[in-house]
Amino acid sequence: MSRIPLLPPVVPPHVFCLLAEGVTWANVRRAPVPGFADSRHFAYAANTVGAGPTGTPLLSREAIADAVDVARKVSGDRLTRASVVFPDSWARILPIEFDTLPDSEDAVREMVLWKLKKLLPGISEDLSVVFEEMPKAGDGGELRLLVAAAPLEMIRSIEQSFEAVGVRIGLLAPASLVLFEGLSPFFLSASGGDYGLLHRSPGSLVFVIARNGSPIFFRQRPEEELEEGEDQDQEVRLSLSYYFEKLHGGALSAVYVHDAAPGRELVSASALPVKPTPVSGSLFSADRGFDEKIASRPELLAAFAAVYEKG
Repeated sequence: MSRIPLLPPVVPPHVFCLLAEGVTWANVRRAPVPGFADSRHFAYAANTVGAGPTGTPLLSREAIADAVDVARKVSGDRLTRASVVFPDSWARILPIEFDTLPDSEDAVREMVLWKLKKLLPGISEDLSVVFEEMPKAGDGGELRLLVAAAPLEMIRSIEQSFEAVGVRIGLLAPASLVLFEGLSPFFLSASGGDYGLLHRSPGSLVFVIARNGSPIFFRQRPEEELEEGEDQDQEVRLSLSYYFEKLHGGALSAVYVHDAAPGRELVSASALPVKPTPVSGSLFSADRGFDEKIASRPELLAAFAAVYEKG
């Protein structure tokens, strides 16, 4: 079974967070006090980012060259390896049910792609997919894979852009998957039971519920799928109803929230069974400037999650 290749055993401290308008670089400090050794944001130069058939960006070398050049100079590092995080809105992340799965990884991949064409009929371009088996919901539960799919042309443009400036990508994944995978050990130890992570970013709302560190529920709602007048509270209530009724969920011990698209309220306390807990530096004993940096550049939390305790 192919696993979502989120966090390799050893990852470099450098992370590039791609955004619609630019790229944010971070040099994550693991010790003695967790935080950021440095971070910078760079707007894309004009005419350096194209667009695929569905509007997803196609990066060029010039789009990220300045960021890589400055990162090398200020860090005193050769910077030959890095992690790259991209917005949830550039991918579709969803659980898919199967009756059975073949033994061959290639055959599983073909089956996943076939299922995606049925579930996402509006997407006609070639997709890059990664997947991981999800825990079954009790005895006799469905066989489910958590699938992350992104336009293949976009993924190749990102890889080729960094290769052109001499940087090999170790991790390349959407922000919510990086946040969940990287921060789950802290959530698990702090909560003591099933816990949730609610992450809003421009164009996407993700709600994931985990048990023993593994996702048993995952729902992404792209902005264009939200009906007029539908709010985050309603979406959260529907997700919790499915968790309780279909997945036989128990009481949630915690729901952690990270809002990377501040504006209107992410979720009201009445929509959740427990008081929402903002993800903050106190969870990792981070330095005093950690929360201020995250408030200024919310994408930095995913950068931190991609690296911390993985060195």
